[in-house]
Amino acid sequence: MSTTHSQVIDAINVRISNRIYSPDLIEEGLLSQLTQTMDAMSLLSGVRFTFLENHPELFARVVEEKGEFVGASHVILLSGPAGDKEALEKAGFYGERLVLAATLMGLATSWIDNSIDLDGAARLAGLSESDGASDGASDGASEDGASDEVPYAGIVVGYFDDQDHVLKLSYEARAQLQATHRGGQNLSALGGVTPESPSWYVSAITAVTKAPFPAHKQPIRFLLADDARSVRAFIDPDFSLGVTRDYLIMGIDKLHAQIGAHSDVNSSVSGEWSWGNGGAFTLK
Repeated sequence: MSTTHSQVIDAINVRISNRIYSPDLIEEGLLSQLTQTMDAMSLLSGVRFTFLENHPELFARVVEEKGEFVGASHVILLSGPAGDKEALEKAGFYGERLVLAATLMGLATSWIDNSIDLDGAARLAGLSESDGASDGASDGASEDGASDEVPYAGIVVGYFDDQDHVLKLSYEARAQLQATHRGGQNLSALGGVTPESPSWYVSAITAVTKAPFPAHKQPIRFLLADDARSVRAFIDPDFSLGVTRDYLIMGIDKLHAQIGAHSDVNSSVSGEWSWGNGGAFTLK
């Protein structure tokens, strides 16, 4: 990213879920920046982030079956207590902060879950044997009272297969590439946006339309309060993708909405989210 477009909202505007990578190792200085940011996000979230470097075997199945993630070799595994919805949401929120930071570093990224060998990734990360990512609502406790740590999802990271070409593109060209890369989402359907909606709210929901979610399926909806001073995010049961994905995506979407609201050029607003299904973003 150019120095003139170095804000997090700029990363939202150009980020794509990349599907073809260079197998090269990430340069040492850049990797140091990435892992420092990763460690900070792990500390803030309470979720474990583990960088698994140079493991192309984790992608063998998805490459063979779908022809996707060709060249991918590196993944950051996010793991935490089984069935812990708040931990899942924080994994999405802070994991996406890492994705956007990596985008500003010039790296290619994509969220991924069962398309890779999650069990193999869990073993490499030192997790105990488990049934993989939990999609239930258990308390995550084993029979002896210990909390079972399970993989939630992964973040693929690396260089674009055409890294030099991508980095030479203008900000505007990369934003246009994003627009053609993904299907548009309806502002009204996601958040009831109307011509009378406050500018900061339109910016928030617009940023949500640029968030990653599987196969263009979006389970999260937003509801602006009557006084236009707060907004709630909730899971629409008609579009649910299961507990794990729903709460990961809720965390991702809440981050995008917060950044969008804070970046609105027509108003100066500040606010923060409460966690959970129905959690509110309240203006300060």
